[in-house]
Amino acid sequence: MASLSEAEQEEPEELEAGEGNDEQDTLLEYLKCSYLDAVVGKEIHNYWGNRVLEHTNSHGEVLALKVSNPDGIDRSQADMMHYAATHGVLAPKVRGVYDIITRRPIARVMISERVPGVPLVDVWQNMPEAEQTSVKEQLRAQIKQMRTLVQPYIGRIDKQPTRNIYNTTFVRHCGPFKDEGSFDTWCLDRLTGGSFQRWKWKKVLERQRHKSTGRFVLTHGDLSPRNIMVDGSTITGIIDWELSGFYPEYVEYAFAIGIGPGIEEWWKPVLKEVLEPCSSEMVKFTGLIEERMGSY
Repeated sequence: MASLSEAEQEEPEELEAGEGNDEQDTLLEYLKCSYLDAVVGKEIHNYWGNRVLEHTNSHGEVLALKVSNPDGIDRSQADMMHYAATHGVLAPKVRGVYDIITRRPIARVMISERVPGVPLVDVWQNMPEAEQTSVKEQLRAQIKQMRTLVQPYIGRIDKQPTRNIYNTTFVRHCGPFKDEGSFDTWCLDRLTGGSFQRWKWKKVLERQRHKSTGRFVLTHGDLSPRNIMVDGSTITGIIDWELSGFYPEYVEYAFAIGIGPGIEEWWKPVLKEVLEPCSSEMVKFTGLIEERMGSY
């Protein structure tokens, strides 16, 4: 999905607070603002400084505005979420991605449909067992649909890099990779333990490739109950596609169980039920890559 226009404003002449009128003073305060207060509205979510605001436009449509620092939202993230939404997955459609600029870029805003309901994390523990079973069946169906969506490379739509799920702090992106072998080499380069450790895991990955279908499937990367919206016991949407990409089939399970970035421990047994499992070796290898990246 092509990104939309960027809001840009010319830099005004320097003014001293108190020397101008109220409008000038207000402008000075605006120029000093950060991404946390660059957009005003009803806050419906705030996770580690990433704010989501609710906004109703002039047509009565209820929208969600995700506000972050300029590097906090990749335009390719919006592309991935919109792709999912237009290919049979319960995800919000994206209306646009905008940069807010005063003297410098201070915020990025992604505008999408507002998914009705509440995060599953807020209600799961109090759900009757029958409703929990229903939610698991619905989630399994969504994942099955995601795994029908493929690309001939590892990366994001239009061969864009993915967010580096192993470590988003120091090495923010990776790929795209033309094949699974290239992806494996990138992972192996991040192992510690010397040449024997690398040789050992290289053999494991070679065995994995021999068993692989070679399909690179749509992968969410963070199926936490925070990112699953429900209305009663009905799933209404899967949100926050920040870590998404097209990956080998084992990756969704290995990421969730081997790393689980922010995924609640009580939720992991549920994911083991609904996700297609991979070998314990691949789960362990994924965890080793994350540990190495975390030590940078």
